[in-house]
Amino acid sequence: MGSQALTVELDGKCFDAMRGDNLLESLLSQGAYVRHGCRAGACGACRLYDQDNCESILSCQTSLSSGMSLTTQIHSASSVFSILSKRTLSDTAVELTLLGPSDDSFGDRVSVSFSEGAEQGFYECMALNSAGAPLKVVLQKDAITALAWQSMLSLAEGDSLQVALSSGVRKGRLLFEMGISGEPVVVVSSSYNGVFESYWRDALADYSVQYLGHYLLPANNEPSLGLGADAFVSFLKEALANADHGALNIIYHGQQISAQEWALSLRPLRVRTSQLHFVR
Repeated sequence: MGSQALTVELDGKCFDAMRGDNLLESLLSQGAYVRHGCRAGACGACRLYDQDNCESILSCQTSLSSGMSLTTQIHSASSVFSILSKRTLSDTAVELTLLGPSDDSFGDRVSVSFSEGAEQGFYECMALNSAGAPLKVVLQKDAITALAWQSMLSLAEGDSLQVALSSGVRKGRLLFEMGISGEPVVVVSSSYNGVFESYWRDALADYSVQYLGHYLLPANNEPSLGLGADAFVSFLKEALANADHGALNIIYHGQQISAQEWALSLRPLRVRTSQLHFVR
């Protein structure tokens, strides 16, 4: 290899790359499996673990300067939590409040374990509690196996659960890093994430922003039913008017729509992409 060539190892497989390459693009071009979403460094879906430096990185925001040894398995420590409360939100969603050794808060990612017969399965969730409060998560039926769902339904207050907490990741900084304190905000959710609307409202209220509403995108991703829909455009126009000419911030809770698609939709409304924030 030349002086600009290097090797990236991902989960034991080696990939060729060049110094200065974007890590995510280089891996994807060679057929590597890396989960990804916005490609803008916001949604966190492309996070990998750098085994040489013992830290997690966003592959879409990483420019290669040397060889790397990576894994898709973010390091975590598993601890026993007890169930403080269990609340049914719908036929397909249940809220659990858990007590245990956690410093996670709104927006952080944790994994909760449920019995699947003779096995245990870990399922990733978003922490929904404020800093310092007991860990709160929502489990959705479509996101876990039928056995895990039945196991979760059988749990009662006081029962124990294994929870895996990510290490090497900064905690509780989601809203802070968006830089939206004191500014007008709307939340746009994929159909799957509609259940989180009340949690967004409460978290943003605690963060002292001007919350101007929530828009739920339909399950069908046809342009006429999504960002290009008259109803959605009207929603944004009303929010812009209520923002009193301030910089309207948009939080997109989903992964189906790319940053490029968003940019095309927001351009006619004169909303800059710097005002768009991705959360998976």
